[in-house]
Amino acid sequence: MSACTSNEPQLYSRINEAYDFEVTHCDSFAMVTGLGRGDAPLRAARENAKHQGEALGGTHIVWLQEDHFDGDSQVKVVAVVYKCLF
Repeated sequence: MSACTSNEPQLYSRINEAYDFEVTHCDSFAMVTGLGRGDAPLRAARENAKHQGEALGGTHIVWLQEDHFDGDSQVKVVAVVYKCLF
């Protein structure tokens, strides 16, 4: 219920966040880099990377690296995009 009362909009994502052991049966096919700035730079960076993964037709994304710059006001994330056929 707390998600319903939150002031932050929750956007539907067509790509699922996963751990590497959850995608062992899937094909990895791309690496993406997301950049984020502003009030919630990590969230923005992850959303940026997810949009790239979705545009490539990925079904799952696994986060590899997270770098913070400028006193944490800028974040860069690196992830692998997978396509899982169930």
